[in-house]
Amino acid sequence: MADLDKLKEIGSKKFQEQAIWMLNAMWPKDQGANAEELWNYVELFGSLELENGKEGSDLDELGMHRVFEKIQKQQTMQEMRNHLRKVGVTSFKKISMINFLIFIYGYDLHEVVNAPQGANGAEVEKAKKILEEVTEAFNSAQEKATAAKKAADEAKVKATAAKKVADECQIKQTEATKAAEIAKADEEAAIARQKEAQVAEEEVTKALNEVKAQEQAKEDKRKALQKKIETAGLVAKNAAIQELAKLDNEDDLPLRRAKTTLEAAQRKAAKALKIATEAKEKATATAKAADEAKQAADDAKQKADEAKTQAEQAEAESVSAAEAADQALVEAEQKVAEAEAYLAEQQKKATGAGQGTMWFMQRELDEKKKYMPTRKGGVAKK
Repeated sequence: MADLDKLKEIGSKKFQEQAIWMLNAMWPKDQGANAEELWNYVELFGSLELENGKEGSDLDELGMHRVFEKIQKQQTMQEMRNHLRKVGVTSFKKISMINFLIFIYGYDLHEVVNAPQGANGAEVEKAKKILEEVTEAFNSAQEKATAAKKAADEAKVKATAAKKVADECQIKQTEATKAAEIAKADEEAAIARQKEAQVAEEEVTKALNEVKAQEQAKEDKRKALQKKIETAGLVAKNAAIQELAKLDNEDDLPLRRAKTTLEAAQRKAAKALKIATEAKEKATATAKAADEAKQAADDAKQKADEAKTQAEQAEAESVSAAEAADQALVEAEQKVAEAEAYLAEQQKKATGAGQGTMWFMQRELDEKKKYMPTRKGGVAKK
């Protein structure tokens, strides 16, 4: 196969595969000195390939021009074309990464496209599979860590809500207790006012009976005198007439006093009745308020109990999620350890050229480790 055909085939690979090919070609001379830079080129090309990202294999002419700008090696379009033609570029609609790498590192095109890749295909596939398992384990760990954080946040929110409801319940219970005390005091006051009204009413009855007794005594005396006038002799008759006239004209002090006492008792009774009625109405109102306060307190307690149950359930879910996250991290760490051990073994076995393949796999593993939740270890992101 001609060199340009080989170059075209290499250029159709993904950015990372092209970079690995170049690193394998360079390894015998620089022992991986430019490996990290090649890794960064993969990132750069992926960021400029808007359709496929890192899965892409080439850039258009404008994209390639931006690459030169990004690495501070600005060139005119014509200068860039002239340079890239020397490394096998025949069309500037799509320019593969491998052409850029051959130019930027000053390697011979023939040397690069014919460079041995070294690594055993089966071993590479196994390494890729292990890396995929690491990715799956990391994704699982990250998902569970996210779920654990969400559960912890929800538990915190529900615990706060439960405390708020419990505080409100306490306030309602205090209000209910106070309302019950007021209702009891008002009820006792109403009973006392009712007794006072009853006493006042008894005084009215007593005063009324006294007035009636005084009036009846006077009426009885008048009737007796009238009968004497009608039946007695002349002397007795005249004496009865004079006594009757005196009875009708005299100031009856006992009767007046009895009526005055009756009027005072009636006023007192009316006032006592009014006070007793108002006290009863107040007691009825406060009793109703106490019932409402008790109902509000009961409702608040039910809500507080429900909120407490929800908070406890959320806390249990949070603990369970945290345990699942911890277990997922343990499994991810085990996968990382397996991958690192296998890659270390393959690096020892690899020929000079195959070291580039293994370096990229190790670097990919290191990159994945940056996103491992840090509370269980992992490499901190720079």
